Amino acid sequence: MLNLIIADTSLEIIPINVFKHQSLKKIRNSGKKPEEILLDRSLHHFAMMSAKLDEDYKRGRPDILHIALLNALATPLYIQNHLRVFIHTFDNNVILVGKNVRFPKSYFRFEGLMLNLFRDKKIVSEDGQLLLELRPNTNFGDLLKVFVKPEIVLGFSTTGTFKRLESIGADLASYSNGCVVIGGFPKGHFSKNIESYFDKKLSVSDMGLESQIVISRLLYEFEKNILV
Repeated sequence: MLNLIIADTSLEIIPINVFKHQSLKKIRNSGKKPEEILLDRSLHHFAMMSAKLDEDYKRGRPDILHIALLNALATPLYIQNHLRVFIHTFDNNVILVGKNVRFPKSYFRFEGLMLNLFRDKKIVSEDGQLLLELRPNTNFGDLLKVFVKPEIVLGFSTTGTFKRLESIGADLASYSNGCVVIGGFPKGHFSKNIESYFDKKLSVSDMGLESQIVISRLLYEFEKNILV
């Protein structure tokens, strides 16, 4: 089993100080409430700059998570139940992804699904299967200790030690419950707190590859070692 954690993910409800910015007056007048809006830099850039959010360069990109999940959950590894997926958000929420989950390919439907999850805390299929569960106020350490319980934690960053993906995939195959951590944010690096849980911090390229590329290539190399 391999565990994938998409960490420090740019997925959050719009902060109230951003929502109140004058540039979002039309949205407020439309009757929308803050809990009905995901923070999105493409729509809220000026409001985010004015609000001076902490580490704003890592925030407001829920589309990164959407693309990463579409890649990870379409793999034979996930379909054949050899992959578990977890999401840790910038503001310390954790989302547990169940089995046989298919995320909508349309971003707007994905956005609606995430808003429903923030509101209801659970998404259940018509036959009663738990697909997604939100655990509020759950930090990265709690995620590892309570839900993942890994034998080894590998974090991926441009500041890590270079290692070829083929070698990483082979190494991971030797563990029955390994864990890989990949960022779900557009710029910057993992927080020091998250990095403190890494057994190894690795780099797979001298370029800053996008999250979905690293995920796709890493899962493929792991698949080659465990799937016939």
